[in-house]
Amino acid sequence: MFGKFQDLMKQWQAVQRIMKDESFRSLVRHPKIQALLSDPAVLEAFKSKDFVKIAQHPKVLSLMQDPELAPLLAQVPSKVKDNST
Repeated sequence: MFGKFQDLMKQWQAVQRIMKDESFRSLVRHPKIQALLSDPAVLEAFKSKDFVKIAQHPKVLSLMQDPELAPLLAQVPSKVKDNST
């Protein structure tokens, strides 16, 4: 019971850390990301919390391969990990 609560708290702390990161906030404000987040099908995939479903969504895949965004997106997991200490 407490394990699930602790996991939830760790996830919440990771979200708080990343939301403070200016490069992440700039990424989220990017027009291509905003367009992605305004797509109802993409939002539905995010609401499902199914990582595979999200990662396989054609629009998400397209952005992951976008030469302008791919390097910025690749930094996000490392920022969460780097700040988790």
